[in-house]
Formats: sequence, C-alpha cells, structure tokens
Amino acid sequence: MADRCVALTEWDAIVVGAGPAGSALASRLRPHGRVLLLERDAAVTHASPRIGESLPGAARVLLQRLGAFERFLADGHGERGATVSAWDREEPVWFDHLRDPNGPGWHLDRARFDAGLRETAVAAGAVLIENCGRLRVSRNTNIWCVDVEAQGTQHRAPILVDASGRGATVARQLGLARRTDDALICLYAHLRADADDEDHCTRICADRDGWWYSVRIPSGQRVLAFHLDADDPALKTLRDPERFLAKAKRQPLLADALPSTGAVEVHARPAGSAALDVEALADTPPGFFAIGDAMLAFDPIASQGIFHALASAESAAAAIARQRAGEPAARAAYLQEMSAVCQRYHEHLRMTYDGVVRHRHEPFWARRIGN
Repeated sequence: MADRCVALTEWDAIVVGAGPAGSALASRLRPHGRVLLLERDAAVTHASPRIGESLPGAARVLLQRLGAFERFLADGHGERGATVSAWDREEPVWFDHLRDPNGPGWHLDRARFDAGLRETAVAAGAVLIENCGRLRVSRNTNIWCVDVEAQGTQHRAPILVDASGRGATVARQLGLARRTDDALICLYAHLRADADDEDHCTRICADRDGWWYSVRIPSGQRVLAFHLDADDPALKTLRDPERFLAKAKRQPLLADALPSTGAVEVHARPAGSAALDVEALADTPPGFFAIGDAMLAFDPIASQGIFHALASAESAAAAIARQRAGEPAARAAYLQEMSAVCQRYHEHLRMTYDGVVRHRHEPFWARRIGN
C-alpha cells in the first residue's frame, strides 16, 4: 500500500501503530473526526514471518462493529479445531471449541488479517502513512504533537494513542514505566506441512524447560513454537533448525503431527507478560491512551493477544467518545477497566502455570508456579 502525501497536519486523533489494535481504533474513531494512522515500519512487510494467532468466536461482535466481518470471512481464515494438550501429564486431554456458545473461532493468516484491518480503516476514511521511521512526541498547550522526522512534518491532535505493540514507542517517550513479569522468549518456525497433514488441532504440551505449541495455519504451513526463559543456555543451540525440530519430536503429542522435513529458519521474539504502569499513565496530560500490547502484552499461553487488541480498541473508542462529550473521567474509567483485565489475566495465568505439577522443580516452572 503506497504512502499518501498528506498536507493536513491538524487531526482529531493520531494513532501510532497500524497493527490490529491501531487499525481497529482508527476505524471506530473515523466517523467522528479526522484520524491519522502512523506506522513506523512498512506495515505490509515484517523482519520475520508472523507466527499466526487465533481468535475466539467472541471476536465476531467486535469485527462486526468495525464493519470488517464480511471481509474477514472472505479472507479464508481457518476454523479452529479441537485443542489437545499434555500439560500436567503425558496423556492428552481434548477440548472441543464447538461447545463454545460463541462458536469455535478461527486460526488467522496474520499478514492477511492485519492487512484487512488496515484497509478497513482506510476505507472508513482514516489516513494511513507507512514507513514513517522515527517519531518524536511532544505536548504544546492542550495539543499533542507528533514530528515525523524523515518527512519533516508535524501532526497535531487533542487525542494521541499508543498502539505500537510491545515496544510501546510513545509511552516510552513520555517516560512511562513498563513492568515486565518475566523474560519469556518464543522460538518459532514455519514448517512445510506434509501432503497428508490434515490435522487442524491446536497441540500444546509442557516440557521440562518450557512449553510447546503447534498448529496448521491457513497458509498451509505448520507453526511450531517453544517458549523458554531468556537465560536458558539452550536458547542459542535451539536456534539451529535441526536441533529445534529434534527436541520437539521428543514430545509424543507433537511427534505424530510434525512434518518429516525440517525448518528453514527459527525466529525469536519476546513473549512474557508486560504492562504499562496505570497510575503513571493516569498522570499524563489529557488525551493520551494506550491500547493492545502497548497497554498490556499477554503471555501466549493465554491465547488472548489479538482479542485484547480488538477489545481494548473498542473500549478506548468508547472512552474517547465520552471524553469528547465532556466527561472528564472517561479516561480514568478506561484505565480502571484495563486494570481489571490485567488482574483477571494474571489470576488465570497463575492457575495455568500452577497446573504443571510434574515439572514444578525445574527452573522454568519453579519461577512461575505460585507466582
């Protein structure tokens, strides 16, 4: 998607980050004002392939409110099959998502999903500028200012939203603290699925050093991911595709689903829980919001990252509308909601990790069980 030449520098809202959260918010804000969507990198390309996530059936309502659901269905995302896990015992336990009253949900083609949401925002009238490079944020009286240094332009708006993901680009410039709960790293690879691989289950299993995840994604590839501590000595050796695949095949739950051919490349990314300091955020000047991973980044075991991106965008849009209508406490209510989400998430996360009693004395699990 080509960048637009933008002469207008006055906006009603500026959203930094054109991922799912930022694009969703831009779509929701656009009917009520002029919205600028800034992406520091080329939003259509990534340094490494996206791992591919899932969405629960409950996301249907959020996509419908964005006007994106029909396109979403047409984009060919796969329906989620059952989840099978070997968590606290080697014998697999099955969970069928068809029993969910909201429906089974979907496995996403992440590149297609992200592009669809961006195009929905642009179709709604938001202006998207990609490849902005470095942005400098400042405050001038009652207006937020964003300088796009590479273009020599400045954009101004009363509303500024950080939707820049785990990097929390804007929040960091404002000096906001970001609490990281653990140094979890996700190693992942996209494998060429065997021709006879018709398995659509999500497979999850605990290992003495971490936990595994594998599923076929709509592209036809099979994702294989291992989550371990950043200080684990094995982190470096497991970047070797043959060793990575060999370790996975020692898990019976994975061995019969993994292809015979190896991975082309093993990628790494941070995956631990992280959240902005809500009290510090509340002290920033009016009109600043954070959504998605910039506000609260989930451990992948929660399977809630993309849903949170859409849900937090919806909540922020409602808060911004109330603020414009003259409710000074609108942002405080939004932050209170995010605090409640964070609390529920950590309670669920603690229960999930506490369930792996069989490995409780191994360093990876000892750090998490009971915390």
